[in-house]
Amino acid sequence: MTKKLVIVESPAKAKTIQKYLGKDYEVSSSQGHVRDLPESKFGVKINGKIEPEFEIIEGKEKIVKELKNLSKDKEVLLATDNDREGESIAWHLAEILGLSVKDKNRIVFNEITEKVIKESVKSPRNVDLKMVDSQLTRRILDRIVGYKVSPILWRVFKGKLSAGRVQSAALRMLVDQEKKVRTFKPQQYYEIKAQIFGEKTKLKSFDREDLDKKPFKKADEAQKAFDYISKSKFKVIDVANAEIKVKAPLPFKTSTLQQTASSVLGFTVSKTMKLAQELYEGVDLDGEMTALITYMRTDSYRISDLAKTESKKYIEKHFGNDFIGLNRVIKNAENAQDAHEAVRPTYPDINPEKLKGKLSKDLLALYSLIWKRFMASQMSDSTYKKSTITVSDEQNRAIFTVEFRKRIFDGFERVDDTKGETKTFPDIKKGQNVNVEDLSVEEEMTSPPPRYTEATLVKKLETAGIGRPSTYATIIQTLLDRKYVVRDKKTLIPTFLGIIVSEFLSKEFAKIVDLKFTATMEEELDLIEKGKENWQKVLKNFNTDFELNLNNVKANLKDSFISIETNVKAPDGTYMYLKYGRYGPYLESKNGDHKMSIPSGSKIDYDWQKVNIEIAKPEILDEKCPKCGAPLVKRMGRYGEFISCSRYPECDYTRAIPKYARGKCPKCGGNVVERKSKKGKTFFICENNPATCDFISWYEPSNYRCPEDGEVLYYKKKKGSEVLFCQTCKKEYEESDLKKD
Repeated sequence: MTKKLVIVESPAKAKTIQKYLGKDYEVSSSQGHVRDLPESKFGVKINGKIEPEFEIIEGKEKIVKELKNLSKDKEVLLATDNDREGESIAWHLAEILGLSVKDKNRIVFNEITEKVIKESVKSPRNVDLKMVDSQLTRRILDRIVGYKVSPILWRVFKGKLSAGRVQSAALRMLVDQEKKVRTFKPQQYYEIKAQIFGEKTKLKSFDREDLDKKPFKKADEAQKAFDYISKSKFKVIDVANAEIKVKAPLPFKTSTLQQTASSVLGFTVSKTMKLAQELYEGVDLDGEMTALITYMRTDSYRISDLAKTESKKYIEKHFGNDFIGLNRVIKNAENAQDAHEAVRPTYPDINPEKLKGKLSKDLLALYSLIWKRFMASQMSDSTYKKSTITVSDEQNRAIFTVEFRKRIFDGFERVDDTKGETKTFPDIKKGQNVNVEDLSVEEEMTSPPPRYTEATLVKKLETAGIGRPSTYATIIQTLLDRKYVVRDKKTLIPTFLGIIVSEFLSKEFAKIVDLKFTATMEEELDLIEKGKENWQKVLKNFNTDFELNLNNVKANLKDSFISIETNVKAPDGTYMYLKYGRYGPYLESKNGDHKMSIPSGSKIDYDWQKVNIEIAKPEILDEKCPKCGAPLVKRMGRYGEFISCSRYPECDYTRAIPKYARGKCPKCGGNVVERKSKKGKTFFICENNPATCDFISWYEPSNYRCPEDGEVLYYKKKKGSEVLFCQTCKKEYEESDLKKD
């Protein structure tokens, strides 16, 4: 019997699926995309019909050749991910391998379990060309914007900047919020705080004024109230008891998983998706590859009947029948793709305790989060006893309220505790005398609106209808990679470059960064997938409007478009203006007679009126210039730190500061230096090369060894994050999972 060839996207997934399908199947991997638009040219023909010009991705030729050889005289089943991206990869593979889209050679699954995999290979379908058209439309739209707007940015900002259709709209969100933060004028107000029945609280109202809506604006007003309260006696005027239910949470979809992993575990969106991918594709448990969660890119809350049944069995066995939740009908968002279930464990009975010592710390933390949320979603609501106590003086001028909560039935909180209880739940009666303790007047300031975190940006993108579950992580990482945004702890802050690029795009390409327009384009992509819209029509309509906009911008563009007044003064006493030149931002006097560079490391701030620059001062070293004897200084240049004479430009002495790799030379153990090739590409070379060692590599060596074969591991960027990989066995690792030699 001829073997059937199953092609998936990743080697890890291939290994897991091979285990279930056995000897009659051969499972291989495309290792992601194998064909795309070319990097070196536009790659889209626009001549009546809009046609993409695809080519094999550089470096994937060997994989394509292997797949062609493997597919000879075999029935091929395309098992790439069950979303637009995966459908597109399946279509590309069909084109490359000469498979007919009329044949049923496409299989899909939401979880990698034996039952589901064996069922999927029995019922292949056709490649969904409507899904493919939707993905091709997205790719071409992004290419049109990126390829044609980016050169405009190069001309204005004199650097290799880039623009993206969806990323530019996300940047606009961040910049609009940053403007609110920086232009916010805080207001002073005063609060009276106290401790009642052991709980901290604040004065709720005074002389019938609601202090949440109308706080004390003046210190003397607050002090008068404080003096009155200090001399007054208080008692309980009302006790409101109630029994309340806290609803069991919904299971995770992509966006809520990303948000919760960010707030609870401190994971970036990219890290969350990378770890979730590993859990989905399969991890080694006692020598056997096991997929632990369902597909992690989904905007659906749907749970399969089988998963519901399995979870109920677990809940009844471990917690009792009272803890089984009622079947809820959950309505997905209007634009949700319901091809997948929610993110859940594939085997509900594999609780996190069983995986301790078998998964890395981060994988276990994420799996625990997913498992607890799923089990909680299938459990009953929790029940609390709530008591709201209202306290007043004898004249009813000063009112305090205190709330106490006590959980009386755990429900879902047996596995996913919300920590909703107060420390105490005292028995308090109406008319009871009260001690108002630790009374104080505290000066407060109104807070600016919060900056976005990765979690809140994902929530905003989803609410605005911008992007989809598969793109949130890429959107954020692209903004970080382009240096339009920096991450400060959990906060995303637009850089000065990000702000002025966004301002430029908002002025010249308003439609591209318009949130409603971007959301409308996402809706059009959804309609293409549903067969309710023609992809060529969508592309032509977009391109016609875009070309008019583009030509208008080109006709009216000035080289000195960016010219913003700064706080730095020229020799004539006037303020200088920030402009952009070949090497980035520089300063020029209003009359153009005086120019100066902005040293790297200088702080540039912008309040939407003036650029405030704190010029970086060079670090003076305890070393003399070998040319003239003046002190040497450390400076920042275009290519990083270097050492020069403090008398520059009178003395031109300079020398480079070698930048060393994090690992030693794999051949001789010497130091490895980072260098740049003639084309500006980074490479690594041993300090002893060429004298006694010939080590040279495009990848940075580490001090870690591969657990599989003992070879040196190298650092490599992958989808915005960094991994360690073995050049021999091709396996990849997280640095946190390895021990140094």
